[in-house]
Amino acid sequence: MSRTIVTLVGRDHVGIIAAVCNFFAENDINILDIKQTTVQDYINMILIVDTSGYTQGFDKLNEGLERVGEKVGCIIKATHEDVFQMMHRI
Repeated sequence: MSRTIVTLVGRDHVGIIAAVCNFFAENDINILDIKQTTVQDYINMILIVDTSGYTQGFDKLNEGLERVGEKVGCIIKATHEDVFQMMHRI
């Protein structure tokens, strides 16, 4: 299993989660865990996904998520799990 952390931040509106989930489904990426917080009009989401079925590489994953983010007006980024853990260890 290849776990990746995906973060999403932006102004909340209908269709954000659907767009992200459709991207994952179309690219054989499985959502393992999801946490969402909405504060006033802003959404903050963190997803742990299994990218072992995704064959296009990490750069293409981030490009695809960036395109989804542009469509829904959010910033969406992917980070390797080990890098994410090191960044938050301090």
